[in-house]
Amino acid sequence: MGKEKRVLIVGAGPAGLFCAYRLVEAGIPVLLVDRMSSPGRKFLLAGSSGGLNCTHRGTPAELSAKYYGNEALFKGLLEDFSPDDLIKWYKKLGSDSFVGNGGKIFASLPVQEVLRRWWEKLEAANQTATGSRGIPLFTFQGGLEFTGFGAAGQFMFRQGDAAVELGAEYAVFALGGGSRPETGSNGAWVNAFQAAGIQVAPLRSANCGVEARWSPLLRQRIAEATARAGATRATARAGAASHAHGAGASLDIALKCSGRATTGEVVLTGYGLEGSGVYSIGWYIRQELEKSGTCTLAVDLLPHLSAEQLKRRLSKPRGKNSLSNYARKALGLTGLSYLLFRELSPEGDLTQVKNLPLAITGCRPLEEAISSAGGVCLSQLDSDFMLKSKPGCFVVGEMADWEAPTGGYLLQGCFSTAYRASEKIMDLLS
Repeated sequence: MGKEKRVLIVGAGPAGLFCAYRLVEAGIPVLLVDRMSSPGRKFLLAGSSGGLNCTHRGTPAELSAKYYGNEALFKGLLEDFSPDDLIKWYKKLGSDSFVGNGGKIFASLPVQEVLRRWWEKLEAANQTATGSRGIPLFTFQGGLEFTGFGAAGQFMFRQGDAAVELGAEYAVFALGGGSRPETGSNGAWVNAFQAAGIQVAPLRSANCGVEARWSPLLRQRIAEATARAGATRATARAGAASHAHGAGASLDIALKCSGRATTGEVVLTGYGLEGSGVYSIGWYIRQELEKSGTCTLAVDLLPHLSAEQLKRRLSKPRGKNSLSNYARKALGLTGLSYLLFRELSPEGDLTQVKNLPLAITGCRPLEEAISSAGGVCLSQLDSDFMLKSKPGCFVVGEMADWEAPTGGYLLQGCFSTAYRASEKIMDLLS
Protein backbone atom coordinates (compact mmCIF):
# COMPACT_ATOMS: atom_id res chain seq x y z
CA MET A 1 0.00 0.00 0.00
CA GLY A 2 1.43 3.40 -0.92
CA LYS A 3 0.94 6.83 0.60
CA GLU A 4 -2.71 7.31 -0.34
CA LYS A 5 -3.59 7.42 3.39
CA ARG A 6 -2.30 10.76 4.58
CA VAL A 7 -2.32 9.92 8.30
CA LEU A 8 -1.73 6.48 9.76
CA ILE A 9 -2.75 6.02 13.41
CA VAL A 10 -1.35 2.94 15.12
CA GLY A 11 -3.36 1.96 18.18
CA ALA A 12 -7.12 2.24 18.71
CA GLY A 13 -7.19 3.18 22.38
CA PRO A 14 -8.46 6.54 23.68
CA ALA A 15 -5.47 8.57 22.41
CA GLY A 16 -5.52 7.02 18.94
CA LEU A 17 -9.29 7.22 18.64
CA PHE A 18 -9.30 10.88 19.69
CA CYS A 19 -6.62 11.73 17.13
CA ALA A 20 -8.69 9.95 14.50
CA TYR A 21 -11.83 11.83 15.53
CA ARG A 22 -10.19 15.25 15.33
CA LEU A 23 -8.43 14.62 12.02
CA VAL A 24 -11.48 13.11 10.36
CA GLU A 25 -13.58 16.02 11.60
CA ALA A 26 -11.07 18.33 9.91
CA GLY A 27 -11.47 16.42 6.64
CA ILE A 28 -8.11 14.62 6.83
CA PRO A 29 -8.14 10.96 5.71
CA VAL A 30 -7.14 8.52 8.45
CA LEU A 31 -6.20 4.85 8.44
CA LEU A 32 -6.51 3.51 12.00
CA VAL A 33 -4.92 0.13 12.72
CA ASP A 34 -4.72 -2.02 15.83
CA ARG A 35 -3.44 -5.47 16.73
CA MET A 36 -6.90 -6.28 18.13
CA SER A 37 -9.91 -6.88 15.92
CA SER A 38 -12.00 -4.17 17.58
CA PRO A 39 -11.17 -0.76 19.08
CA GLY A 40 -11.08 0.59 22.62
CA ARG A 41 -10.42 -2.61 24.57
CA LYS A 42 -8.61 -0.89 27.45
CA PHE A 43 -11.04 2.02 27.37
CA LEU A 44 -13.88 -0.44 27.91
CA LEU A 45 -12.01 -2.06 30.79
CA ALA A 46 -11.50 1.35 32.42
CA GLY A 47 -15.22 1.87 32.73
CA SER A 48 -16.27 -1.73 33.33
CA SER A 49 -17.05 -1.18 37.02
CA GLY A 50 -18.29 1.93 38.75
CA GLY A 51 -18.79 3.96 35.56
CA LEU A 52 -16.41 5.84 33.27
CA ASN A 53 -14.24 8.24 35.27
CA CYS A 54 -13.27 10.39 32.29
CA THR A 55 -11.44 13.33 33.89
CA HIS A 56 -11.03 15.29 37.13
CA ARG A 57 -12.27 18.63 38.33
CA GLY A 58 -9.68 21.39 38.72
CA THR A 59 -7.66 24.02 36.92
CA PRO A 60 -4.66 23.08 34.75
CA ALA A 61 -2.35 24.43 37.46
CA GLU A 62 -4.04 22.29 40.11
CA LEU A 63 -4.19 19.11 38.06
CA SER A 64 -0.67 19.35 36.64
CA ALA A 65 0.74 18.40 40.05
CA LYS A 66 -0.56 14.88 39.45
CA TYR A 67 1.72 14.36 36.44
CA TYR A 68 4.80 13.60 38.53
CA GLY A 69 7.98 15.21 37.29
CA ASN A 70 6.23 16.64 34.22
CA GLU A 71 4.13 19.34 35.86
CA ALA A 72 5.17 22.18 33.53
CA LEU A 73 4.55 20.10 30.40
CA PHE A 74 1.10 19.01 31.51
CA LYS A 75 0.09 22.45 32.70
CA GLY A 76 0.48 23.55 29.09
CA LEU A 77 -1.23 20.45 27.73
CA LEU A 78 -4.18 20.92 30.08
CA GLU A 79 -4.45 24.57 29.13
CA ASP A 80 -4.67 23.50 25.48
CA PHE A 81 -7.25 20.80 26.14
CA SER A 82 -8.70 20.99 29.64
CA PRO A 83 -11.19 18.90 31.62
CA ASP A 84 -13.86 21.41 30.58
CA ASP A 85 -12.94 20.84 26.93
CA LEU A 86 -13.16 17.09 27.42
CA ILE A 87 -16.58 17.43 29.07
CA LYS A 88 -17.78 19.46 26.07
CA TRP A 89 -16.46 16.79 23.74
CA TYR A 90 -18.35 14.06 25.61
CA LYS A 91 -21.41 16.28 25.26
CA LYS A 92 -20.92 16.19 21.49
CA LEU A 93 -21.19 12.42 21.73
CA GLY A 94 -24.47 12.86 23.61
CA SER A 95 -23.12 12.11 27.07
CA ASP A 96 -23.57 14.49 29.98
CA SER A 97 -21.21 14.26 32.94
CA PHE A 98 -21.35 14.60 36.70
CA VAL A 99 -18.91 15.15 39.55
CA GLY A 100 -18.41 12.21 41.90
CA ASN A 101 -16.38 11.70 45.05
CA GLY A 102 -13.18 13.68 45.40
CA GLY A 103 -13.69 15.69 42.23
CA LYS A 104 -13.79 12.73 39.84
CA ILE A 105 -15.85 13.48 36.75
CA PHE A 106 -17.90 10.67 35.22
CA ALA A 107 -19.67 10.29 31.90
CA SER A 108 -23.40 9.81 32.37
CA LEU A 109 -23.53 7.12 29.69
CA PRO A 110 -22.00 3.66 30.16
CA VAL A 111 -18.56 3.26 28.61
CA GLN A 112 -19.90 0.84 25.98
CA GLU A 113 -22.39 3.45 24.78
CA VAL A 114 -19.76 6.21 24.72
CA LEU A 115 -17.48 4.06 22.56
CA ARG A 116 -20.35 3.05 20.26
CA ARG A 117 -21.28 6.66 19.61
CA TRP A 118 -17.63 7.64 19.16
CA TRP A 119 -17.20 4.89 16.59
CA GLU A 120 -20.41 5.80 14.78
CA LYS A 121 -19.16 9.39 14.44
CA LEU A 122 -15.99 8.12 12.77
CA GLU A 123 -17.78 5.78 10.40
CA ALA A 124 -20.40 8.38 9.56
CA ALA A 125 -17.67 10.64 8.17
CA ASN A 126 -17.48 8.43 5.07
CA GLN A 127 -21.15 9.03 4.37
CA THR A 128 -20.97 12.82 4.64
CA ALA A 129 -17.65 13.60 2.95
CA THR A 130 -14.66 12.10 1.21
CA GLY A 131 -11.05 12.97 1.57
CA SER A 132 -8.55 13.97 -1.06
CA ARG A 133 -8.50 11.92 -4.28
CA GLY A 134 -11.75 10.24 -3.30
CA ILE A 135 -10.19 8.33 -0.39
CA PRO A 136 -12.59 7.43 2.47
CA LEU A 137 -12.06 9.75 5.39
CA PHE A 138 -11.94 6.90 7.89
CA THR A 139 -10.76 3.31 7.58
CA PHE A 140 -10.10 0.80 10.34
CA GLN A 141 -8.03 -2.34 10.00
CA GLY A 142 -7.60 -4.77 12.89
CA GLY A 143 -5.19 -7.64 13.34
CA LEU A 144 -2.08 -5.59 12.50
CA GLU A 145 0.84 -5.56 14.93
CA PHE A 146 3.53 -2.91 14.47
CA THR A 147 6.98 -4.45 13.94
CA GLY A 148 9.22 -1.63 12.78
CA PHE A 149 10.05 1.44 10.71
CA GLY A 150 10.75 0.99 7.03
CA ALA A 151 12.01 3.58 4.56
CA ALA A 152 10.79 7.14 5.05
CA GLY A 153 7.01 7.13 5.24
CA GLN A 154 6.80 3.33 5.39
CA PHE A 155 5.82 1.28 8.44
CA MET A 156 6.07 -2.47 8.96
CA PHE A 157 3.40 -4.72 10.48
CA ARG A 158 2.64 -8.38 10.97
CA GLN A 159 -0.81 -9.73 10.13
CA GLY A 160 -0.95 -13.37 11.12
CA ASP A 161 2.05 -14.93 9.39
CA ALA A 162 2.28 -12.24 6.73
CA ALA A 163 4.42 -9.11 6.69
CA VAL A 164 2.54 -5.94 5.72
CA GLU A 165 3.96 -2.56 4.77
CA LEU A 166 1.86 0.60 5.06
CA GLY A 167 2.73 4.04 3.84
CA ALA A 168 1.60 7.39 5.20
CA GLU A 169 2.54 11.04 5.05
CA TYR A 170 2.18 11.27 8.84
CA ALA A 171 1.93 8.60 11.52
CA VAL A 172 0.63 8.73 15.09
CA PHE A 173 1.68 5.99 17.48
CA ALA A 174 -0.76 5.39 20.34
CA LEU A 175 0.19 1.86 21.35
CA GLY A 176 -0.23 2.19 25.10
CA GLY A 177 2.12 0.77 27.71
CA GLY A 178 2.55 -2.80 28.84
CA SER A 179 -0.26 -3.27 31.35
CA ARG A 180 -3.35 -5.39 30.74
CA PRO A 181 -1.88 -7.15 27.68
CA GLU A 182 -5.16 -8.95 27.09
CA THR A 183 -6.53 -5.62 25.84
CA GLY A 184 -3.80 -5.32 23.21
CA SER A 185 -1.28 -3.06 24.97
CA ASN A 186 1.44 -5.67 25.40
CA GLY A 187 4.45 -3.36 25.04
CA ALA A 188 5.79 -5.34 22.06
CA TRP A 189 6.46 -2.06 20.25
CA VAL A 190 9.41 -1.32 22.56
CA ASN A 191 11.84 -3.51 20.59
CA ALA A 192 10.88 -1.90 17.28
CA PHE A 193 11.41 1.61 18.64
CA GLN A 194 14.72 0.74 20.26
CA ALA A 195 15.90 -0.92 17.03
CA ALA A 196 15.24 2.43 15.33
CA GLY A 197 17.53 4.18 17.85
CA ILE A 198 14.69 5.72 19.85
CA GLN A 199 15.33 5.83 23.59
CA VAL A 200 12.65 4.03 25.61
CA ALA A 201 12.51 3.94 29.42
CA PRO A 202 11.71 0.43 30.73
CA LEU A 203 8.01 -0.24 31.20
CA ARG A 204 7.12 -0.67 34.87
CA SER A 205 3.96 -1.16 36.90
CA ALA A 206 2.01 1.98 37.78
CA ASN A 207 -1.40 2.29 39.42
CA CYS A 208 -0.92 -1.18 40.79
CA GLY A 209 -1.11 -3.11 44.02
CA VAL A 210 1.84 -3.21 46.41
CA GLU A 211 3.09 -6.20 48.34
CA ALA A 212 3.44 -6.71 52.10
CA ARG A 213 4.33 -9.77 54.14
CA TRP A 214 1.11 -10.50 56.04
CA SER A 215 0.95 -13.14 58.73
CA PRO A 216 -1.00 -16.31 57.88
CA LEU A 217 -3.81 -15.24 60.26
CA LEU A 218 -4.27 -11.85 58.59
CA ARG A 219 -4.19 -13.40 55.10
CA GLN A 220 -6.89 -15.84 56.19
CA ARG A 221 -9.09 -13.07 57.63
CA ILE A 222 -8.63 -10.98 54.48
CA ALA A 223 -9.71 -13.96 52.36
CA GLU A 224 -12.81 -14.46 54.52
CA ALA A 225 -13.73 -10.76 54.37
CA THR A 226 -13.16 -10.73 50.62
CA ALA A 227 -15.45 -13.71 50.14
CA ARG A 228 -18.20 -12.03 52.17
CA ALA A 229 -17.81 -8.78 50.24
CA GLY A 230 -17.85 -10.67 46.94
CA ALA A 231 -21.11 -12.38 47.83
CA THR A 232 -22.63 -9.00 48.68
CA ARG A 233 -21.42 -7.41 45.44
CA ALA A 234 -22.83 -10.28 43.42
CA THR A 235 -26.30 -9.18 44.47
CA ALA A 236 -25.72 -5.48 43.78
CA ARG A 237 -25.53 -4.05 40.31
CA ALA A 238 -22.77 -1.49 40.08
CA GLY A 239 -20.18 -3.19 42.21
CA ALA A 240 -18.99 0.19 43.39
CA ALA A 241 -16.73 -1.65 45.81
CA SER A 242 -15.52 -4.09 43.18
CA HIS A 243 -12.19 -3.58 41.48
CA ALA A 244 -10.98 -4.56 38.04
CA HIS A 245 -7.59 -5.18 39.64
CA GLY A 246 -8.76 -8.06 41.83
CA ALA A 247 -10.58 -8.96 45.01
CA GLY A 248 -9.97 -7.49 48.42
CA ALA A 249 -11.52 -6.03 51.55
CA SER A 250 -11.93 -2.25 51.68
CA LEU A 251 -10.85 -0.39 54.83
CA ASP A 252 -11.36 3.22 55.87
CA ILE A 253 -7.68 3.95 56.49
CA ALA A 254 -5.11 6.44 55.19
CA LEU A 255 -1.50 6.01 54.11
CA LYS A 256 1.50 8.28 53.81
CA CYS A 257 4.67 7.88 51.80
CA SER A 258 7.45 10.48 51.76
CA GLY A 259 5.06 12.84 53.51
CA ARG A 260 2.37 12.49 50.82
CA ALA A 261 -1.02 11.29 52.06
CA THR A 262 -3.44 9.06 50.20
CA THR A 263 -6.69 10.19 48.69
CA GLY A 264 -9.03 7.32 47.98
CA GLU A 265 -9.96 3.81 48.93
CA VAL A 266 -7.47 1.32 50.38
CA VAL A 267 -8.15 -2.37 49.85
CA LEU A 268 -6.46 -5.21 51.73
CA THR A 269 -5.60 -8.23 49.61
CA GLY A 270 -3.78 -11.47 50.32
CA TYR A 271 -0.57 -10.01 48.91
CA GLY A 272 -0.78 -6.48 50.31
CA LEU A 273 -2.72 -3.35 49.34
CA GLU A 274 -4.73 -2.17 46.34
CA GLY A 275 -7.11 0.64 45.47
CA SER A 276 -7.11 4.30 44.49
CA GLY A 277 -5.66 5.26 47.88
CA VAL A 278 -2.55 3.24 47.00
CA TYR A 279 -2.38 4.51 43.42
CA SER A 280 -2.48 8.14 44.57
CA ILE A 281 0.93 7.68 46.26
CA GLY A 282 2.17 4.90 43.99
CA TRP A 283 4.79 7.08 42.30
CA TYR A 284 6.37 7.89 45.67
CA ILE A 285 6.28 4.23 46.74
CA ARG A 286 8.05 3.19 43.56
CA GLN A 287 10.67 5.92 43.95
CA GLU A 288 11.50 4.61 47.41
CA LEU A 289 11.61 1.00 46.22
CA GLU A 290 13.86 1.84 43.28
CA LYS A 291 16.17 3.92 45.46
CA SER A 292 16.68 1.57 48.39
CA GLY A 293 14.70 -1.61 47.73
CA THR A 294 12.40 -0.90 50.66
CA CYS A 295 9.55 1.46 51.43
CA THR A 296 7.80 2.04 54.73
CA LEU A 297 4.30 3.50 54.72
CA ALA A 298 2.76 5.30 57.67
CA VAL A 299 -0.69 3.82 58.27
CA ASP A 300 -3.48 5.79 59.94
CA LEU A 301 -6.22 3.38 60.99
CA LEU A 302 -8.47 6.20 62.22
CA PRO A 303 -8.13 9.02 59.65
CA HIS A 304 -11.31 10.77 60.79
CA LEU A 305 -10.11 10.99 64.37
CA SER A 306 -7.74 13.82 65.29
CA ALA A 307 -4.66 13.27 67.42
CA GLU A 308 -6.29 15.23 70.23
CA GLN A 309 -9.47 13.15 70.04
CA LEU A 310 -7.39 9.98 70.13
CA LYS A 311 -5.54 11.17 73.24
CA ARG A 312 -8.81 12.07 74.93
CA ARG A 313 -10.42 8.72 74.20
CA LEU A 314 -7.40 6.77 75.37
CA SER A 315 -7.40 8.72 78.65
CA LYS A 316 -10.33 6.57 79.76
CA PRO A 317 -9.14 3.72 82.01
CA ARG A 318 -8.89 0.33 80.36
CA GLY A 319 -9.92 -1.46 83.53
CA LYS A 320 -10.41 -5.19 83.08
CA ASN A 321 -11.15 -4.92 79.37
CA SER A 322 -9.05 -6.99 77.04
CA LEU A 323 -7.06 -4.98 74.51
CA SER A 324 -9.52 -5.86 71.74
CA ASN A 325 -12.53 -4.81 73.83
CA TYR A 326 -10.82 -1.60 74.91
CA ALA A 327 -9.92 -0.79 71.28
CA ARG A 328 -13.53 -1.45 70.24
CA LYS A 329 -15.14 0.59 73.03
CA ALA A 330 -12.71 3.51 73.06
CA LEU A 331 -11.85 3.79 69.38
CA GLY A 332 -14.34 1.70 67.43
CA LEU A 333 -11.44 -0.39 66.17
CA THR A 334 -12.80 -3.80 65.19
CA GLY A 335 -12.55 -6.58 62.61
CA LEU A 336 -9.83 -6.29 60.00
CA SER A 337 -8.84 -2.85 61.24
CA TYR A 338 -8.04 -4.28 64.65
CA LEU A 339 -6.21 -7.25 63.13
CA LEU A 340 -4.15 -4.88 61.01
CA PHE A 341 -3.36 -2.88 64.14
CA ARG A 342 -2.06 -6.00 65.90
CA GLU A 343 -0.12 -6.93 62.74
CA LEU A 344 1.66 -3.58 62.68
CA SER A 345 1.92 -3.08 66.45
CA PRO A 346 2.77 -6.44 68.08
CA GLU A 347 3.15 -4.68 71.42
CA GLY A 348 -0.43 -3.39 71.16
CA ASP A 349 0.34 0.33 71.59
CA LEU A 350 -2.95 2.09 70.77
CA THR A 351 -1.30 5.53 70.99
CA GLN A 352 0.40 4.70 67.68
CA VAL A 353 -2.81 3.80 65.85
CA LYS A 354 -2.54 6.87 63.59
CA ASN A 355 1.09 6.27 62.65
CA LEU A 356 1.87 2.59 62.23
CA PRO A 357 4.80 1.43 60.04
CA LEU A 358 4.04 -0.93 57.15
CA ALA A 359 6.96 -2.32 55.13
CA ILE A 360 6.23 -2.59 51.40
CA THR A 361 8.34 -5.17 49.61
CA GLY A 362 7.44 -4.56 45.97
CA CYS A 363 4.87 -3.76 43.30
CA ARG A 364 2.57 -6.20 41.54
CA PRO A 365 3.54 -7.46 38.05
CA LEU A 366 3.11 -5.18 35.05
CA GLU A 367 0.40 -7.33 33.47
CA GLU A 368 -1.81 -6.76 36.53
CA ALA A 369 -1.30 -2.99 36.66
CA ILE A 370 -3.90 -0.49 35.49
CA SER A 371 -1.21 1.48 33.65
CA SER A 372 2.53 1.51 33.16
CA ALA A 373 5.36 3.92 33.80
CA GLY A 374 8.16 4.30 31.28
CA GLY A 375 7.86 4.45 27.51
CA VAL A 376 9.31 6.68 24.80
CA CYS A 377 11.52 9.19 26.64
CA LEU A 378 10.18 12.73 26.43
CA SER A 379 13.67 13.87 25.38
CA GLN A 380 13.02 12.02 22.10
CA LEU A 381 9.91 14.14 21.40
CA ASP A 382 9.43 17.80 20.59
CA SER A 383 6.76 19.95 22.23
CA ASP A 384 4.14 18.58 19.79
CA PHE A 385 5.00 14.95 20.67
CA MET A 386 6.71 14.42 17.31
CA LEU A 387 9.80 12.18 17.26
CA LYS A 388 12.84 14.35 16.74
CA SER A 389 14.59 11.57 14.82
CA LYS A 390 11.56 10.81 12.62
CA PRO A 391 9.78 13.95 11.46
CA GLY A 392 6.11 13.31 10.79
CA CYS A 393 5.89 10.55 13.41
CA PHE A 394 4.11 11.33 16.67
CA VAL A 395 3.85 9.45 19.98
CA VAL A 396 0.80 10.07 22.18
CA GLY A 397 -0.97 8.63 25.19
CA GLU A 398 0.47 6.13 27.62
CA MET A 399 3.34 4.95 25.42
CA ALA A 400 5.21 8.21 26.14
CA ASP A 401 7.13 8.35 29.42
CA TRP A 402 4.69 10.14 31.71
CA GLU A 403 2.33 8.86 34.35
CA ALA A 404 -0.52 9.92 36.61
CA PRO A 405 -2.77 8.27 39.19
CA THR A 406 -6.24 6.99 38.46
CA GLY A 407 -9.16 9.31 39.09
CA GLY A 408 -9.50 10.70 35.56
CA TYR A 409 -5.94 12.01 35.31
CA LEU A 410 -4.76 9.17 33.06
CA LEU A 411 -7.53 9.54 30.50
CA GLN A 412 -7.25 13.32 30.53
CA GLY A 413 -3.53 13.01 29.84
CA CYS A 414 -4.17 10.67 26.90
CA PHE A 415 -6.70 13.08 25.39
CA SER A 416 -4.52 16.15 25.96
CA THR A 417 -1.41 14.62 24.36
CA ALA A 418 -3.51 13.44 21.42
CA TYR A 419 -4.99 16.91 21.08
CA ARG A 420 -1.53 18.50 20.92
CA ALA A 421 -0.31 16.09 18.21
CA SER A 422 -3.48 16.34 16.12
CA GLU A 423 -3.30 20.14 16.25
CA LYS A 424 0.23 19.99 14.83
CA ILE A 425 -0.77 17.58 12.06
CA MET A 426 -3.71 19.78 11.06
CA ASP A 427 -1.37 22.75 11.00
CA LEU A 428 1.14 20.91 8.81
CA LEU A 429 -1.58 19.84 6.38
CA SER A 430 -3.39 23.16 6.24
